[in-house]
Amino acid sequence: MRSKSHFRTTFKILGGRLAKVNQSFLWNGAYPSKKEQSFGLNLFMSKELKVKGEGGKALSFPKLLPNIFTTIGLCSGLTGIRFAIEQEWQFAVFSIIVAACFDMIDGLSARLLKAFSRFGAELDSLADTISFGVAPSIITYLWIRETLSGQSNEYLMGWYWIPFLFYSACNAFRLARFNVMHMEETERKIKKSYFLGVPAPAGAGLMLIPMGIDFIFARFDLAFSLSSYPQWLVIWVVLIALMMVSRIPTFSFRNIRFSVSKSKAIFVLIVVSLAVAVLIKETWIFLVALGILYFISIPFSYWAYQKDQMIK
Repeated sequence: MRSKSHFRTTFKILGGRLAKVNQSFLWNGAYPSKKEQSFGLNLFMSKELKVKGEGGKALSFPKLLPNIFTTIGLCSGLTGIRFAIEQEWQFAVFSIIVAACFDMIDGLSARLLKAFSRFGAELDSLADTISFGVAPSIITYLWIRETLSGQSNEYLMGWYWIPFLFYSACNAFRLARFNVMHMEETERKIKKSYFLGVPAPAGAGLMLIPMGIDFIFARFDLAFSLSSYPQWLVIWVVLIALMMVSRIPTFSFRNIRFSVSKSKAIFVLIVVSLAVAVLIKETWIFLVALGILYFISIPFSYWAYQKDQMIK
């Protein structure tokens, strides 16, 4: 039976080798030898998890975070389709809202971490096409179809599907244009403060406003449903689709910077607290109001852009 001193000596040797490997890599940037790796000490090579990125280069875990957020948003958009198939309409719409939140987070994290890559840009574009183009179209179409079941024939429902195809195509065109915006000088000037056309997440939100209004009616037990008027809904869908591919300047809120004086800070916190309280208590009223305010802001964004051009 081995003595305690033997085990203390063994742990001391292993501890010394571990410290040597850890110090050599973290402070000198040197990888451990093959002999040291055989002890499994390569698990301690870095403070960050590293994987192989583009060109075989090591990529730290924080650099992957934007792509992880994009993937979560993509899965959320696809889950919205599943909820729509099961006629869980509120969960379906909420899934698209979650996807929009992660779309905002992945862009913000990419800028903060400076984790830009061609792979990330392509993944984000494809995720947006599904989450804000395909998924909202399927959700809204199934919602109309479920409401009109037994009231309309299949031939007419086939015609109702065409505007949603048009919306999905316009969404893809809008994202394709966004990917090449930096190649055009005129759009390079506009992209800092404005988008050209309604962005994909906002377009999805605007298209789903009628469903949100129906949820509010149901909340107060009002016997009225906008899905019973598909003619007006398809006009709304086509309008949003055209606005996405238009060249109308819309506000880009990602570059907004504002400062608040100490005397007004408490007022801002009170307003934010009230907004959160309304969001929790009356979620759909808050979200629908937000969407309507954005829609109303579009003419003002065009006016503000024209004013900026005159100043320049």
